[in-house]
Amino acid sequence: MSGPTTLDLSVVVPALNEGEYLRRTVEQLRQSVPPRSEIIVVDDGSADGCCDFLRAQPDGVRLLEPSPMRLGVSGARNRGAAAGRGEIVVFLDGHVDMRAGWLQALCDAALDPAVGAVGPGIAVMGRPECCGWGMRYHDAALGIEWLPAPGNKPPEVPMLAGACIAMRRELFERIGGFDEGLIRWGSEDAELSLRLWMEGYEQRVVPDVTIDHLFRDKHPYAVDWAGILYNQLRVAFVHFTQDRVRRVIERMKPFGDFAAACALLADSDTSLRRDEVHARRSRDDDAYFARFGDIH
Repeated sequence: MSGPTTLDLSVVVPALNEGEYLRRTVEQLRQSVPPRSEIIVVDDGSADGCCDFLRAQPDGVRLLEPSPMRLGVSGARNRGAAAGRGEIVVFLDGHVDMRAGWLQALCDAALDPAVGAVGPGIAVMGRPECCGWGMRYHDAALGIEWLPAPGNKPPEVPMLAGACIAMRRELFERIGGFDEGLIRWGSEDAELSLRLWMEGYEQRVVPDVTIDHLFRDKHPYAVDWAGILYNQLRVAFVHFTQDRVRRVIERMKPFGDFAAACALLADSDTSLRRDEVHARRSRDDDAYFARFGDIH
């Protein structure tokens, strides 16, 4: 018996207490996905009923409710991708607005075999003039800054924002998807970008595509700041040389949750993860920071 028919595109939307924004995002997706596409929403334990409309009237959207325990952003994205059949996978936040033609341009760019992942410009919802085109680390505390508008050619960037990332499924599965050793939320887009680049692939933004993203003043769920700091430390310990790890630790030591984050790190599989990642990569962090600017 043959397997399920392959589709051209899967759009995976993790959801956690998205309110009415999820319905808005899904309706725009329904209007913009081409034939031979699928939309998969992964409810990661929402308590606000944001996914109820999909239970009542799915209208072709697959709703996954994998666990009463939260998977986190990495786990929810991986679960959605594993359930899909598209040759291209687009990971999209559940609180964005899209513009005509956005999907085709991203998919075309993702098919380049030199490319690991692609993304659009990410604008502030309601303020389209405030737009970033990829990201980079700007200091050893692993603070992030957005990059300015590129020229007409799709540029290589250090990192893509997780609000919208497109990849070839074959590559996503081959590298093992998002790192599920990261806790709940934070750094999953940076980690994926670093890993892809060090395995020899570029990250690019598509200059003529932007989406509008809701940047909230307050998270609609509890945020574990020790977990966010742990995620940053895990990225550093997995990908950076000892000298850069030392710089990161020196900058982060004053943070109130540093000790708790270190305890989480000691109880994790970070050392094994580092060995696995280093065995696969063709470029190191010295080359990465020489290309995109170092952290201090």
